[in-house]
Amino acid sequence: MRNVKLFNCLKSAVTVILAFCLALSPSALFFGTKADAAYGKWISTWATSLVNGSIELGGIIPGAAVQDVIPSKSTIRTELSVTAGGSMLKFKLSNQFGKAAITINEASVARTDGAGKAMIVDGTQTPITFDGKTEVTIPAGEIIWSDAIEFKTAALEKISISMHFRNLTYITSTGLSNGRTFMSTGLLLSSGKASKVNYTSLPTSNEINISSGTVTYHTIPFLSCINTFNTSDGACSAVFIGDSTLVNDTYLHYAKRLVSGGEKDIGVVNEAVIGNKLLSDGTGLIGNLCGKAMIDRFSRDVLEQAGVKYCFVKIGLNDIAHQYSKSLSPSTPKYSPQDIISGYKALVRMCHNKGIKIYFFTKSPWKGYEREFLGQSGDLTWSEEIQKLCDELTNWVKTNSEADGFIDCADLADPSNPYALCPSFTPDGAHLTEIGSIALADLIPVEYVGADKTKCKTAASIAGIDPYKEKKQIVAKMNANKANNSTKPSENVTKAPVTEAPAAAPATEAPTLPEQVTSTPTEPATSPDITVSAYGEPTTVTVKPIDGNKTNNGSNGKKDSDYNVIDIGSIGTGGGSIVFILILITAIVASGIVVVLTANKKREEEI
Repeated sequence: MRNVKLFNCLKSAVTVILAFCLALSPSALFFGTKADAAYGKWISTWATSLVNGSIELGGIIPGAAVQDVIPSKSTIRTELSVTAGGSMLKFKLSNQFGKAAITINEASVARTDGAGKAMIVDGTQTPITFDGKTEVTIPAGEIIWSDAIEFKTAALEKISISMHFRNLTYITSTGLSNGRTFMSTGLLLSSGKASKVNYTSLPTSNEINISSGTVTYHTIPFLSCINTFNTSDGACSAVFIGDSTLVNDTYLHYAKRLVSGGEKDIGVVNEAVIGNKLLSDGTGLIGNLCGKAMIDRFSRDVLEQAGVKYCFVKIGLNDIAHQYSKSLSPSTPKYSPQDIISGYKALVRMCHNKGIKIYFFTKSPWKGYEREFLGQSGDLTWSEEIQKLCDELTNWVKTNSEADGFIDCADLADPSNPYALCPSFTPDGAHLTEIGSIALADLIPVEYVGADKTKCKTAASIAGIDPYKEKKQIVAKMNANKANNSTKPSENVTKAPVTEAPAAAPATEAPTLPEQVTSTPTEPATSPDITVSAYGEPTTVTVKPIDGNKTNNGSNGKKDSDYNVIDIGSIGTGGGSIVFILILITAIVASGIVVVLTANKKREEEI
C-alpha cells in the first residue's frame, strides 16, 4: 500500500513537470533555440574607429571646409579582411558626425576575388538588409545595425562591402584604416547593378584616401564594425587601440599568427586613430581627423565591441609631444606624465570592470621624426625634453602592477641609437612600414590572448621575411668598427666610418633605457655580445603573469557576460536552455523512478 501511494504521488509530480515543459515551447523543449543549439555568440571580426571627415579651414579661409563627396548615382566598395570565421554577419553603419541624414539605397557583401582592386567573385553578392528592407536612412548623429545575414566567412578571408547612393552624399563619418575603399563615378548605375561592378574596368573609378606625405590613410565611409556569429566555445575578440603609430597592419599580422596556431575564433580589430590623444580631442587644422580623446571613445571602441576579452593600448605620445608643436601648442591642453598615467589607470579600471584584460605598449622610439605644417618644416621635432617625459610613461608601463602585461617596443630601435627606430621600420622616424608592423606584431606574446606559443608561427615567417636583417647589418658594422678601432688606434680619425653616437642620456633617463642596449653617454653601443633576433619573438620580451585570483580581469574562466547570445525574432537566451536542461533531467529521473515503481507494483499484485 505504501508503494502504491508513493507511485501515485510521483506520477502526479511527473505529470506536472512534463506539462510545464510542454508549456514552454515544443521547439524549445526538444531542439532549444537556434542560438542555443549552436552555443554560439557574436564577436567583432573587423572594425575601424570613425572620425569627423570634415576639415574646417575657417582659420585660413573663413567659412570654408574640405571633405570627400560621393556623387549621385555612385557606388563605393570597401575591401577588407575579417579576422575570425563565422556563419552570419552584421554590419554597423554610422552617421555620427553628419549634420544631415544620409540614405544608402542598396548595400551588399561579396567575396573578394583578389585579382585586382575592387573585384568580387561573381555570384557571391548577398544583399544587406535593414529591418528587411534594402534601403536605409541614417539620421544625423545616429548609428544603425543591419539585419543578421547568412554569409559564411573563414578567418582572414577578404570580403567587399558595396553601398550605392542615388543622391550626392558628403562623407563626414569615416575611418582611416583597416581597408581600402574605391568609388565608381560618372556612371548611371541602378542600385541593382551597383554591387556587380568590378571597378578595375572602370576608368572613372578611384580610391578614396588622404596622404600626409609619408603615410597614406585609406578612407572608409560610414562602415565602422562587422560582427560574425561564431559557434566556438572560445570565440572572443581582441581590440587594438591607439594613435598613428598603430594605424597599420600590426593587428592583422597578429591575427595571422593566431590563425597559424589554430586560433581561428579570435577576432582581432583595430581602433587606432591618427594623431589621437588619451586625454583631449584633436586640435588644429586637421584636428577632426585625430578623433575624440581615447578616454571618451573607449566605451564605444572597446567596451561595446562584441565578445571583447582583450585590449592592447598604445597612446600618450601625442598628449606630450603636441604641447611642443608650434601650430598645435596654443590650442592643446597641457598634461604631465602623471596626468596621463592617471588616464592609463582609468582605462585599466574600465576594462577590469568588464572582465577584459588590458596590455600597454611602451613608447616606441621616434628620434628623427619631424612634423611639417602647411609645408613648413620644424613644426614638431624630437627633443631630449620630450623623450624624458615619454620615458616616465614607459617606466610606468613596465613596472605597474595594475595592468595585465606590457609590450616592450625597445627592440624596434636602431642599435646605434636607442631613441630612433631602425631605418627599415619607419618611413619618417615615427610611423611604421609594413616591415615595422610585422616586427611589432612579433613582439606581442600570443599567450596574452590564451594561445599556445609553440603552435603559432611568427609574423616574420608567415610573411617570409627577416625584419631584423637591417638591424643585424648595423650591429655587424658596429662590431667591425669597434674591432678595427681596437687594432688600429692610429687610424681612428681618418679611416673609421662616420657613425652617429646616441645623445647623452640624462641621469633621470637611465632606468628607462632599453635593457638590451649597452651604450654609455660617451660611447656607442658596440659590444660584441649584441644580438638581434632574425625570426620569432625577441628573447627580451617578458610575459607578465596574470593573477588567477583576480575576480575582475576575466582570467578565471568564462562568465555569463562573455557570451552574447543571438537574438533574432523569437530566438531566446542561453539562460533559458540551462533551465530547460535542469527541468528535463528532473523529468527523466522522475520517469525512471515511476517505471521502477510500476514494475514493483505489478509484482506485488501478482503475488
